[in-house]
Amino acid sequence: MKTILLFISFICVVSAWDNLQGNTPTPAQTGEQKQNTKFLFSASDIRCARHTICKKCTEDIGCGWCATSGLCLDGNVLGSTNANCTMWEFAWCSGEPCVEHASCDSCNSDPLCGWCSSTQTCTEGAAQGPMFGDCPSDQWFGESCVGVPNPTQFLIQSKQETLADE
Repeated sequence: MKTILLFISFICVVSAWDNLQGNTPTPAQTGEQKQNTKFLFSASDIRCARHTICKKCTEDIGCGWCATSGLCLDGNVLGSTNANCTMWEFAWCSGEPCVEHASCDSCNSDPLCGWCSSTQTCTEGAAQGPMFGDCPSDQWFGESCVGVPNPTQFLIQSKQETLADE
């Protein structure tokens, strides 16, 4: 009985050893290839690392903000491509107030904001309308900026309405 158990143990060890041989990670799997590519062709990190605030970082395609470290890193919607980051911001900054956005496109890139064309301001809201304040429903753009009048056009229209009221 002991001989059979010893023989079975030996066979298990030998088969496990066979499975381990040839499983050495490749340079691509260990990240060594990426480091070599950076060394040979310059670091792509430089493009993202030049940004020191979240807004500028996330406006640069291919970059994302790591709120954990306070650094702008190469990445995509899934996360950083070269670092571990637990608080990843891509395409918009969750900690940034809506009022910081200066255009409708920038405003609508943040899923928690919407654009009021009558006041030319970005405020908290959704497709249905603003969370706070008053913005006429025909002037609210919560998902898309299609049909947003340019600021000059809005000022001319407001001036004409003021003159008509007088």
